[in-house]
Amino acid sequence: MQQPPVETDAIGAGEGPQRALPWSAWVTRQDWVRWCLCHVPQSWTHWWTTSSWRQPLQRMLWNLEGILYLLLALMLCHALFTTGSHLLSSLWPVAAAAWRHLLPAVLLLMLSALPALLFTASFLLLFSTLLSLVGLLTSMSHPGYAQDLDQ
Repeated sequence: MQQPPVETDAIGAGEGPQRALPWSAWVTRQDWVRWCLCHVPQSWTHWWTTSSWRQPLQRMLWNLEGILYLLLALMLCHALFTTGSHLLSSLWPVAAAAWRHLLPAVLLLMLSALPALLFTASFLLLFSTLLSLVGLLTSMSHPGYAQDLDQ
Protein backbone atom coordinates (compact mmCIF):
# COMPACT_ATOMS: atom_id res chain seq x y z
CA MET A 1 0.00 0.00 0.00
CA GLN A 2 1.41 3.35 -1.03
CA GLN A 3 1.50 6.13 1.57
CA PRO A 4 0.16 9.56 0.65
CA PRO A 5 2.80 12.21 -0.12
CA VAL A 6 3.93 14.11 2.95
CA GLU A 7 3.83 17.90 2.90
CA THR A 8 7.20 19.49 3.59
CA ASP A 9 8.02 22.87 5.05
CA ALA A 10 10.56 25.50 3.91
CA ILE A 11 13.65 23.59 4.99
CA GLY A 12 12.41 20.27 3.64
CA ALA A 13 11.49 18.55 6.89
CA GLY A 14 9.23 15.59 6.20
CA GLU A 15 6.43 16.27 8.66
CA GLY A 16 5.39 19.66 7.41
CA PRO A 17 4.13 22.55 9.49
CA GLN A 18 2.52 21.53 12.76
CA ARG A 19 -0.76 22.91 14.04
CA ALA A 20 -0.63 24.73 17.35
CA LEU A 21 -2.47 22.63 19.91
CA PRO A 22 -3.46 23.71 23.42
CA TRP A 23 -1.82 21.88 26.32
CA SER A 24 -5.15 20.25 27.16
CA ALA A 25 -5.03 18.31 23.87
CA TRP A 26 -2.22 16.17 25.29
CA VAL A 27 -4.35 15.31 28.33
CA THR A 28 -7.37 14.30 26.25
CA ARG A 29 -5.22 11.96 24.14
CA GLN A 30 -4.37 9.88 27.19
CA ASP A 31 -6.39 6.68 27.58
CA TRP A 32 -6.72 6.91 31.35
CA VAL A 33 -8.29 10.37 31.03
CA ARG A 34 -10.87 9.08 28.56
CA TRP A 35 -11.58 6.12 30.86
CA CYS A 36 -12.05 8.48 33.83
CA LEU A 37 -14.33 10.77 31.83
CA CYS A 38 -16.51 7.84 30.86
CA HIS A 39 -16.80 6.57 34.44
CA VAL A 40 -17.23 9.87 36.33
CA PRO A 41 -20.86 10.59 37.28
CA GLN A 42 -22.55 13.34 35.30
CA SER A 43 -23.36 15.30 38.46
CA TRP A 44 -19.62 15.55 39.27
CA THR A 45 -18.74 16.94 35.86
CA HIS A 46 -21.65 19.37 36.08
CA TRP A 47 -20.40 20.57 39.48
CA TRP A 48 -16.82 20.84 38.13
CA THR A 49 -17.85 23.08 35.23
CA THR A 50 -20.56 25.21 36.84
CA SER A 51 -19.79 25.74 40.54
CA SER A 52 -17.43 28.39 41.82
CA TRP A 53 -15.09 26.00 43.63
CA ARG A 54 -11.91 27.62 42.30
CA GLN A 55 -11.95 30.74 44.46
CA PRO A 56 -12.28 28.88 47.79
CA LEU A 57 -9.57 26.47 46.62
CA GLN A 58 -7.28 29.34 45.72
CA ARG A 59 -8.01 31.02 49.07
CA MET A 60 -7.29 27.76 50.88
CA LEU A 61 -3.98 27.34 49.00
CA TRP A 62 -2.97 30.90 49.91
CA ASN A 63 -3.81 30.24 53.57
CA LEU A 64 -1.86 26.99 53.48
CA GLU A 65 1.11 28.80 51.98
CA GLY A 66 0.94 31.44 54.71
CA ILE A 67 0.74 28.81 57.43
CA LEU A 68 3.74 26.99 55.96
CA TYR A 69 5.74 30.24 55.83
CA LEU A 70 4.89 30.88 59.48
CA LEU A 71 5.74 27.30 60.47
CA LEU A 72 9.08 27.46 58.66
CA ALA A 73 9.90 30.77 60.33
CA LEU A 74 9.10 29.29 63.76
CA MET A 75 11.21 26.21 62.99
CA LEU A 76 14.10 28.41 61.94
CA CYS A 77 13.82 30.52 65.11
CA HIS A 78 13.69 27.38 67.23
CA ALA A 79 16.75 25.92 65.49
CA LEU A 80 18.70 29.16 65.91
CA PHE A 81 17.70 29.51 69.56
CA THR A 82 18.54 25.94 70.55
CA THR A 83 21.80 25.96 68.60
CA GLY A 84 22.75 29.29 70.12
CA SER A 85 21.87 28.28 73.65
CA HIS A 86 23.83 25.00 73.38
CA LEU A 87 26.75 26.82 71.83
CA LEU A 88 26.74 29.58 74.44
CA SER A 89 26.26 27.20 77.35
CA SER A 90 29.28 25.18 76.24
CA LEU A 91 31.35 28.32 75.66
CA TRP A 92 30.19 30.31 78.69
CA PRO A 93 33.21 29.58 80.94
CA VAL A 94 35.53 30.59 78.12
CA ALA A 95 33.49 33.74 77.37
CA ALA A 96 33.43 34.69 81.05
CA ALA A 97 37.17 34.25 81.31
CA ALA A 98 37.99 36.16 78.13
CA TRP A 99 35.57 38.26 76.07
CA ARG A 100 37.57 37.64 72.92
CA HIS A 101 36.14 34.11 72.81
CA LEU A 102 32.62 35.45 72.40
CA LEU A 103 33.10 36.80 68.89
CA PRO A 104 34.05 33.41 67.36
CA ALA A 105 31.05 31.84 69.08
CA VAL A 106 28.68 34.37 67.51
CA LEU A 107 30.35 33.92 64.12
CA LEU A 108 30.07 30.16 64.45
CA LEU A 109 26.40 30.52 65.36
CA MET A 110 25.79 32.63 62.27
CA LEU A 111 27.70 30.18 60.06
CA SER A 112 25.82 27.22 61.49
CA ALA A 113 22.53 28.93 60.59
CA LEU A 114 23.49 29.33 56.91
CA PRO A 115 22.52 25.80 55.78
CA ALA A 116 19.14 26.11 57.49
CA LEU A 117 18.58 29.51 55.87
CA LEU A 118 19.56 28.21 52.42
CA PHE A 119 17.36 25.14 52.79
CA THR A 120 14.43 27.26 53.97
CA ALA A 121 14.85 29.70 51.10
CA SER A 122 15.09 26.96 48.48
CA PHE A 123 12.10 25.10 49.93
CA LEU A 124 9.98 28.26 49.99
CA LEU A 125 10.99 29.08 46.44
CA LEU A 126 10.12 25.58 45.24
CA PHE A 127 6.82 25.48 47.12
CA SER A 128 5.69 28.92 45.96
CA THR A 129 6.62 27.92 42.39
CA LEU A 130 4.49 24.80 42.67
CA LEU A 131 1.57 26.78 44.08
CA SER A 132 1.89 29.29 41.25
CA LEU A 133 1.93 26.44 38.74
CA VAL A 134 -1.24 24.97 40.25
CA GLY A 135 -2.92 28.36 40.00
CA LEU A 136 -1.71 28.82 36.43
CA LEU A 137 -2.96 25.42 35.33
CA THR A 138 -6.29 26.04 37.06
CA SER A 139 -6.74 29.36 35.29
CA MET A 140 -5.58 27.92 31.94
CA SER A 141 -8.11 25.12 32.07
CA HIS A 142 -10.95 27.61 32.51
CA PRO A 143 -10.37 30.67 30.32
CA GLY A 144 -13.16 32.64 31.98
CA TYR A 145 -11.08 32.90 35.16
CA ALA A 146 -7.88 34.07 33.47
CA GLN A 147 -7.09 37.77 33.33
CA ASP A 148 -6.22 39.51 30.09
CA LEU A 149 -2.83 41.07 30.84
CA ASP A 150 -2.74 43.15 27.64
CA GLN A 151 -5.39 45.57 28.87
